[in-house]
Amino acid sequence: MRRLYTIALSCFLWFQTAYALAIVVDGDLSDWLNPPTGNANDWLPKRSSIFYAVEDQTGGAGAYLDPGYGGQGYDAEAIYVEIDAGMLYVAVVTGLAPNNTTWPAGDLAIDFGQNGTFEYGIVVLGDSWGIGQAGDVFQTTAWNYGLWTAPNVHDPSGDSPYKRAHPTTVKSGTKIGSASLVYQQAKYNSSPIPKLGVYSGNNHYLIEAAIPLAIFDPTLRGQKFDIHWTMTCANDWIQVDPDPASVPEPSTFLLLGAGMLGARMRGKPRG
Repeated sequence: MRRLYTIALSCFLWFQTAYALAIVVDGDLSDWLNPPTGNANDWLPKRSSIFYAVEDQTGGAGAYLDPGYGGQGYDAEAIYVEIDAGMLYVAVVTGLAPNNTTWPAGDLAIDFGQNGTFEYGIVVLGDSWGIGQAGDVFQTTAWNYGLWTAPNVHDPSGDSPYKRAHPTTVKSGTKIGSASLVYQQAKYNSSPIPKLGVYSGNNHYLIEAAIPLAIFDPTLRGQKFDIHWTMTCANDWIQVDPDPASVPEPSTFLLLGAGMLGARMRGKPRG
């Protein structure tokens, strides 16, 4: 019996470790995508457990993006999310370089309940455009916003439901913890990516983060939620809706181990 419990525990630890190691926060897209070949299918995730949204819409300089302009240099191209028993992993692919000081990257914004409140922000850069340092997780009380009150309506000082739906950086809030985060030129298997999507001649950058699920208010767990990203001008944005039913709890792995133990015991002859 002791050996059977040891087998079950080993299975539990193996499955938990294997799942938790699916994503390494290192700026490498090989955790998320199959090897890119320069076509639209490059953006498809490599696992069915990854939720995603894609908007690889431009390869030109200065082209219209929706709501604003800027072409590849401000393009929000794709966002990916995967969840395991203890972590929320996020990857954003963009044409916006980390050293862009004109309109730098905004923060990751999370809206539990999908009611436009964006209760949490994960700081991407941390500078005079917002508060905190890269990787800080804030429970927010106010957000900064971009330049557009509607698509193609430039109104930096104006207010609108559209503008509030696309927060840029955390303006105020309470720091509640930290996430692992990198923002750098995207790699694939540690090498530069010569082709990614149909606009293969352009640079692509990756914002990648791992956020502990325990950091969020437990009363919000189980609610549907959105993860949103844009730059400080909000010229382009990307958002994904992960299905909360996909969130595995640690008990899932424990039940798996127990199931294996039960199967082993049922197969043991009685005497």
